[in-house]
This record gives sequence, C-alpha cells and structure tokens, in this order.
Amino acid sequence: MVIAVAALVMPIGSVAAGPAPAAFAAAEEDRVLALVNAHRVNASLPQLSRDATIEAAAEEWAAWMGTLENPLTHSTREWRASRMPPGWNANGENIAYGYRTADEVMEGWMNSPGHRANILSGSFTRIGIGYVSTAKGAMWVQIFGGYPGDTPPQPPPLPLGPTPTPSIGGLAEVGGTLTVSTGTWGPGEVSLAYQWNVSNQPVPGATGTTFLPDQTTVGKQVSVTVTGSRPGHVTTSTTSGLTPRVTTPFAVARVSGPDRYSVSVAIAQQGFPDRASVVYVATGANYPDALSAGPAAAVQNAPLLLTRSDSIPPAVDAEIQSLAPQRIVIVGGTASISKAVEDRLRQLAPEVVRLSGPDRFAASRAIVDYAFKAPGVTRAYVATGLNFPDALAAGGAGGFTKSPVLLVNGAAGGTDAPTNATLTSLRVQRITIAGGPNSVSGGVQTSLQMVAPVERVSGGNRYEAAANINLAAYTSATKAYLATGTTFPDALSGSALSGREGAPLFVVPTDCVPRQVIGALRTLGVSDVVLIGGPNSMNASVQNLTACGW
Repeated sequence: MVIAVAALVMPIGSVAAGPAPAAFAAAEEDRVLALVNAHRVNASLPQLSRDATIEAAAEEWAAWMGTLENPLTHSTREWRASRMPPGWNANGENIAYGYRTADEVMEGWMNSPGHRANILSGSFTRIGIGYVSTAKGAMWVQIFGGYPGDTPPQPPPLPLGPTPTPSIGGLAEVGGTLTVSTGTWGPGEVSLAYQWNVSNQPVPGATGTTFLPDQTTVGKQVSVTVTGSRPGHVTTSTTSGLTPRVTTPFAVARVSGPDRYSVSVAIAQQGFPDRASVVYVATGANYPDALSAGPAAAVQNAPLLLTRSDSIPPAVDAEIQSLAPQRIVIVGGTASISKAVEDRLRQLAPEVVRLSGPDRFAASRAIVDYAFKAPGVTRAYVATGLNFPDALAAGGAGGFTKSPVLLVNGAAGGTDAPTNATLTSLRVQRITIAGGPNSVSGGVQTSLQMVAPVERVSGGNRYEAAANINLAAYTSATKAYLATGTTFPDALSGSALSGREGAPLFVVPTDCVPRQVIGALRTLGVSDVVLIGGPNSMNASVQNLTACGW
C-alpha cells in the first residue's frame, strides 16, 4: 500500500480569523477540487472523483487541527483507514494552514515537491477536501484514496473556440441557390452540421450547405443554423441573419382530370377552346404508336386525344364533337384502336385516316411520312422505341422546331433500310439523337451519320436528358409544361400542345423537380409553369417546385 503525507504552512504569518460561513467554505473546497483536476488534466492524468465519505474525514481533521497546539499535524494511517470507504490500496494526505484562499494554498502545494507528488499521483482516484476557518487561521486538508476499478470522471468539455456567425449568399428566389458561408471555426478540426430554417422553423431534410427555395417559401425569410462539434468540447450552434423575403419568377397552374382520357381532353380544351380542323387520336393504353404523334399533331395544328382500344370515353367523344374536325387521324393499327372505335370516329368527321404499320417502328415511319414533307424539315429527332422518356422529351421540342420524332430499335447495331429511306426522303440537314448510348446504341449513331450529321443530346437520367433536349431546342420561353416521366399518357397529349405553343415540355418525378429542370426553367426565362396531370402523377411538392435532393 502507498501512504503519502505532506504538511505546509503559509510562509508569511497566518491571519487569525473567526469561523467562515458555510457557503464560503464550500466554495473554497470546490475551487480546490477544480484546481487539482486542472493540474491533473494538464499532466495528462485522469481527474479525481470527489468522495463524500473522504470529504467528511478531511473536514473533520481540518477542524481538529484548529484545536491543536501545532496545527500542522497529520492524521494517522489508522485514523484515515477507519474513516475512508474500504477497498483502498493507496492513500495520502496534504495539510496546510494560514493560507487565505484556495488559489493561495494550491499555489503553495504545487510549489512543494511532496504535496505536488500527491496531487499528481497516478495511484489516487478519489479525493476529499476540508477547509475550516479557526481562531488560529484557515486549516486545509486533502485526503487522497486509490481504489482499483474506479472509472475516472470525464473532464468537463472545453469551449469550442471561435464560432463565427454564418452568412448566406445567393438569390432568395424560387429556383435560386442559397449557400452558407461559415467562416473559420476552431481551433482544430471542427465538424459542422447545417439546418436551414424558413420563418425560423427548421425545414425537414434541409441539412446541406445549400438550400433551394420553393413556392412554399415565397414571402418568407430564410436562415441557417450551423452547429460545430469536436470531441471533448462544448457543441455550439450559431444562426445566420435572415435573407430578404423569398420571391418567385414562376406562376404555377395545373391541367388535370380524373383519368388519362380526361386529362387529354383538358389539354385539348386549353389549346383549342373553339374548333380544330384536324384531331389526332391514339390509344391511352400503350405508348409506342403515339410517341411520334405529338410533334405530328403540333405541326398540323391538331390536338392529340387518347382513347380506349375498344370504346371512346364519353368525355373524349364529347370533345371531338365540340371541336368539329374535318379530319381525324388514328394512330396505330386495329390492335391499338379497334374497328368499332374507327366506325364511331367516322361519324364525327368527314375524313378519317389511319396511320399504322406491322410494328412500332413502321408505325412511326408512317406518321412521319404523313405529317412531314421535304423541304420544310431541317432536323429530325431519333429516339428509341423500346422505352418512352426520351421520345416524350423530344416530342415537344420536335413540334416546336417542326421536326419529326422517328423511333428506332435503340438496342440494334445499326439502322435498317426503311429508317434510312425515311430520313433521306425528308432531306434532313441534321439528326439529333435523344438519349445516351444505353438508349440508342453507338452502332445506330454510326449508321445515321451516313444520312446526315448527327448530334446526341443526353443526360445522367431521363430528367436531365429532357432538360438538355429543351435547352438545345429553345433559346427562351415564357411558358413550360411539366409531366411525370414515370408514365407516358399525360406527356403524350402534352407534347402536341407543347410543340404547338412553343412551350418546352419537361418530364419530372412524381414528388420533386430535378435541379437541372429548375435551372433550365430559369435559363429559358420561364414565368408560367403548367403541370399536366393530377396529384397522383405529380404531388404537391412538384406543384411547389420543390427541388429533388439529388
């Protein structure tokens, strides 16, 4: 067992004093403990726990010292053993008198090798501190105990250091980007976390270094809270000032209906409030036949209505009657739109034309041959017919630029002779492939280069590809349409209206607007955004132009 004792007297004459108030005595004892542990931390030693039983013994001995002729008298080992909790394997004692404050006595003890050795001993885990003011002066006692298995207390966290107030840069505008500037935190490595707030309320999930305001934030102010953390230090948060109130360049509307057929009617009514001399009709059950029909309808100043295969929905029938067309163009064979539907359509217009082919590619060529004639065609879009997103995105751009959308087998090693013949007959000066090599192969691109110069417009996903297709086709636009890119019906009808109006059509997810799309809207100067489809196709987040998190 380790036993260590040391005594100390104030080298300058002690000052006699009466009994100190209990609160003052407790504060002095607290100060001694704080100084002891500060010295141990600086020496890379664990802190000492304060033990109430040992504390009582220290206070008892301090009081006893005040009654002795020689106050600097240590307690005996046996006395300490009788008062300390059992289980110790080391103990020690520092005593002093005459020092007026905790800071003075600790300075004296730390300047005395024996006392300093006790305070900085790795054998000790607990401490009790006694301070008693007697007629002979202040009596100070430290009793140390070493207990195997003790867990040292964690040091109190340190201040983090400089925590500058963050600032926000960028435009407080829907479609703009707000960026936090944190300043320099430290010293050392500080981990920073971010929480954006709107009207001082945290925005769920808004925890990055940037924030994109949406329509729900219009008229409100934005701030950001930055929280710094570092092991062993106090976690600290600070909040920026408020931005100006958020503005928006966009007015958002929606065209919808209870089903895809009613949506196509609503779109037709928006583009053709009175009459239409030509009406295109395609199946709403599948996409291949109609992908080429959007730009064809646009260049022929016609709406594109959707129908069931075996019957015409009443709303569609009524709309055709209201439009009173002179010609109806059926897109697809009888497997897509039945003879019964054709018979009914013949009752609604003097002329009915059916465009079809043995497969989707032949049907696409038939539509292009019917609606587009050289030399008015300078460009043609080529998209895979094995999926719909790229062709949908190209449909509106094709209608606007009076360019056909021709479907090909994108997985093939090259184009076939009928495809090349169609493009050659149009005398196109440029071919634009809609989509990346996974949609339209490099072999197809090589074959197309034998017909005309080829460019490819694509993106990291279907939404970015659509944005890039529109940016390549439009230099500006006051209106834009959004349709879901996860299904096809709404965008099919929308592509005809989009192309006719010169308003780009973007495809988006059901629950957010990709940042590339928002950026394209801003680049083109769009002020009016129209959603095509109901909340099941695009929810409130899309209507609010809430940016996707990716």
